[in-house]
Amino acid sequence: MQDLGKKIPTFRAKCANCGELFDHPSLSDMAYGEFVFCSENGKIYAYSSAFEPSAKLIEVLLPDNCGADLFQAALAGLSDPILGQQLTTKIHCPKCCSINLEFWHGEQSGSIWVQGTNYNQLLSLNRKDIIARVREFAKSFKA
Repeated sequence: MQDLGKKIPTFRAKCANCGELFDHPSLSDMAYGEFVFCSENGKIYAYSSAFEPSAKLIEVLLPDNCGADLFQAALAGLSDPILGQQLTTKIHCPKCCSINLEFWHGEQSGSIWVQGTNYNQLLSLNRKDIIARVREFAKSFKA
């Protein structure tokens, strides 16, 4: 099932590498089980919920007590790329792609509609390959 996304507030950020000021969507601390992921080029965002069936499948295939960092990274890293861009848990500068930010979650600047993540590529695999793909991701994860 595809999550259709949601409207999310945007906040100012500044890249420590190139000085670019940009807006990025961010959920409040009260958004339990909800995540916003960013593409590696910093130009695409996607929303994910830990309560969607695909997320629950990934969760049960991850090692016991894997931790929130691995779970969120798996939701981002195992999702379908968007316009050729893989999603990550880090905010990337849309100018230089750096994750080295001077500040983020600055003043609220507005809001944008953020699309939901999809897992069609993962779910198109057979059972054995889905299990192997999730385990491979967990094994290669570095916090």
